[in-house]
Amino acid sequence: MAEEGGAAIMQLHLQSRPGGSCSDWSMRFFYGWWVVLATAAITLIASEAPIYCFSALVDPLEEEFGWSRAAIGAGPSIAALMAGLAMPVAGYLVDRVGARPLLVAGVMLIGGGFVAISRVEALWHFYISVSVVAVGLSLAGPPVCAVAIAHWFEKKRGLALGIMFAGAGASGVMVLVLALLISLFGWRTGQMIVGIGQLATCIPLALTVRHRPEEMGLLPDGRLFAPGEVPASPPPEAVGGEGRGSGMGQEEGLTISQAVGTRSFWLLAAGLVLSYVGAFAVIVHVIPYLDESAGFTEEGAAMIAMCIPFGSLVGGLVFGWLADYLSKRWLLAMSWILQGLGILIFAAVHSPWQAAVFLVLFGPALGGAFTLLPALLPEYFGLRAFGIIQGLLMAAATLGGFVGPIFAGGVYDMMDTYRPAFLLVALITCGGAAMILMMGRPLAWARGAVAVPPA
Repeated sequence: MAEEGGAAIMQLHLQSRPGGSCSDWSMRFFYGWWVVLATAAITLIASEAPIYCFSALVDPLEEEFGWSRAAIGAGPSIAALMAGLAMPVAGYLVDRVGARPLLVAGVMLIGGGFVAISRVEALWHFYISVSVVAVGLSLAGPPVCAVAIAHWFEKKRGLALGIMFAGAGASGVMVLVLALLISLFGWRTGQMIVGIGQLATCIPLALTVRHRPEEMGLLPDGRLFAPGEVPASPPPEAVGGEGRGSGMGQEEGLTISQAVGTRSFWLLAAGLVLSYVGAFAVIVHVIPYLDESAGFTEEGAAMIAMCIPFGSLVGGLVFGWLADYLSKRWLLAMSWILQGLGILIFAAVHSPWQAAVFLVLFGPALGGAFTLLPALLPEYFGLRAFGIIQGLLMAAATLGGFVGPIFAGGVYDMMDTYRPAFLLVALITCGGAAMILMMGRPLAWARGAVAVPPA
């Protein structure tokens, strides 16, 4: 059915050329925007929800099992490590088989992992379950979605990515949903309901995603074919050689070996590691910190936690729109500076107005950074190995995501407060902005390997 629907949309688009007989709405419709909306919905319901929902489980797990905060925080850290190991594989695969099969497999692992978490009886059960979720996040997460969107859009790539990452921001509602389900049915039943809901809604959406417009006889950004031009692109299954399983021809840009030989690649990787230390330390521990150290009620702390991804929704849209007009490198540096300033405020929060300032700075900056990375990469490395390059960079970033929650939890266990940890990670996050500013202007990758300077 998904194939027939795609063919019907392609036919409507082709008929919209001069002399066609389609209605005005069909002439303006571009299937790429459906890809954006479908991936945004998957991101909202499944692929970003676990990142924020972990915070809602800290208190229930501590209360039922007596585990320490460091032990519980190690769960998301292990998940970050597993995701980091899986992301290069996901990047390699998405360049060859396309986004759709990875999205389907990833959603199945995420939903199944949520159900498995609802049945844990020991700490190692928890670690294995979150590891399953983490692998699913790598396969169905925004990086894989971004590869498909990068092929569907060129001039409007920043805006399209911003809309897709808005799904990550809107996933904050999943914190509220899980918290409500926990209060009504307990944490085990709440987790199971969320997992089953993810499977039921996101698998059908994933089946509608196409990796490239050429698979449907279309062009990026909804451009029309020139008179007499015949749209021709073999289906994914028919394309062999070099693993071009997504219907891809030879793309312009650097190979993976050329990309890792550049200074820009390693500076960007270092910046991502530094920024993820602070981001994940805050996201994982935000509810217990505000509840115990900052004097907020548990409900108030959960509401602030929910506002972080909603702020990232706004930031993703704004920074994504700006990325189509301004320097993506400078915008990314700005987002990390704002993120560091937000964490600095967070380390000293005692009142609602300080929490509001934190949210205004941290949430939009977080969403902006997530959106800007896949918009920046084609400028520096092209689309030839976009998936695997992004996968390697995100694998490096997860090192920061691994360290941050364990560090913050360990500081709390030793000092009975999170504040010193957040002060330090705020400075570390700002260091990521320094790395991005040292990258310099994009390389002239279209000139090939001769133009690639050594790292």
